Amino acid sequence: MNFLRRSLAGLPRCRAASTLMDSTEVIAAKPLFLPGRNIEKANNAIATGTAGRSFCVIQASGRQYKITSGDVIVAKRMQCAPGTNMVFNKVLLAATKDFTLIGTPLLNPSLVRVTGTVIEQVHGAKKIAFKFKKRKRYKRTYGCRDHLTVVRINDVLLKPNIE
Repeated sequence: MNFLRRSLAGLPRCRAASTLMDSTEVIAAKPLFLPGRNIEKANNAIATGTAGRSFCVIQASGRQYKITSGDVIVAKRMQCAPGTNMVFNKVLLAATKDFTLIGTPLLNPSLVRVTGTVIEQVHGAKKIAFKFKKRKRYKRTYGCRDHLTVVRINDVLLKPNIE
C-alpha cells in the first residue's frame, strides 16, 4: 500500500466526476443516437445503392480479417479445393462511411453476405527453431512451414432489412 502511495505521489490529482459536470448539462444534452432515423437512412442507402464501398470484419480459421470486395486474404488451411466458392457466415462487423453494424458477437446472416473464392493452397515461410545447451555439445535445429489458403473476397453484400 505504501508503495502505491509513493508511486502516485508525484501525479496530479483529478477532480471528482460530480464537480466536472452539473446535472442540468446532462438533461439539456441532445441525444447522440436516434435509432429510428439512423436505421431508415441506412436501409435507404443500401436499397438505392448510395451506401458506398463497404467493409467487414470476418472470422476465418480462428482469426479476424478486415476485408472489402476484391481483397485477397491468406488464412490458415481451410479444407477447400482451389476454385471453390465459399460463404463466410461469421461476420462480426459491417460498415460503410455512413453507418456501422456491430454484431453481438456476430451479425445475423440475413443482414450481410460475404463470398469468396479459394485461389490456392500454399506453404508459408519456414520457421526455424533452434535448441542449444551450453557446455553440453547439444544443438538441434528444426523448421516447419504452415499450410495456408489464399482466398479472394468476391463481394460484401449488405441487405436492406436492418431492424
